[in-house]
Amino acid sequence: MNLLRTTMTSTTGGYITRRLHVPQEVWSQGGAKLSNLAEKVRVVSILCTALEDLQTHSSEHFGAGNVSSGMALGIGSIGKKEADAWVSKLEDFTSLCDGVVANFGKKLGVGEGFVVKKTTWGDKLGRRFDKYINGKNLDSPAAYVQGLRRLFMNAQLLDEHTQAMYATPVAPAYGAFPVEQRQAADMKLKRCSEFFATVVLTFVIRDLSQLLDKYVKKCEKWLAE
Repeated sequence: MNLLRTTMTSTTGGYITRRLHVPQEVWSQGGAKLSNLAEKVRVVSILCTALEDLQTHSSEHFGAGNVSSGMALGIGSIGKKEADAWVSKLEDFTSLCDGVVANFGKKLGVGEGFVVKKTTWGDKLGRRFDKYINGKNLDSPAAYVQGLRRLFMNAQLLDEHTQAMYATPVAPAYGAFPVEQRQAADMKLKRCSEFFATVVLTFVIRDLSQLLDKYVKKCEKWLAE
């Protein structure tokens, strides 16, 4: 996701594989007709809001800084109470992911293989968000790309916590967790990764493929002229 974000933020674009370079202009070209854009903007905004809330709680429990690098400076010691609170917040986020798939998965053609647990948490956030975006233009490609930049930046929080969990030795933040809570957090983080892989990246890569195809055709036309 960080590589994709670089293609959107760097003026020279970036590589997403060793051979595939994506110019920044691919994301801003006019005339591209992406399907279900309003739903995608809505999903991206919902996830951004939830990740920002998760970031707030991460700072409260682990302190400011990168958890995986050990730079986070916790406020006091991390015990069972703090571990339970963090696992609860991760549970809230995974419930929201379930809500996203339940409400938008079929229309966006994503989430295959992602087993959805019954939840109403995502529905509640969705209703709150509906009020927030009332009257706003959700069909704007620019709003979509701007939202993706923000989402991929915020999603680095999950990557940092996953790295902290699997570091050798385990990062101090998670090393202080009781075994049961550490295992629970591990399961939640894995589910978050599964969600981004089977849902978010599925529709983003699909859109990028369409945009690249259009960009290549434009370049061929310019060369022919």
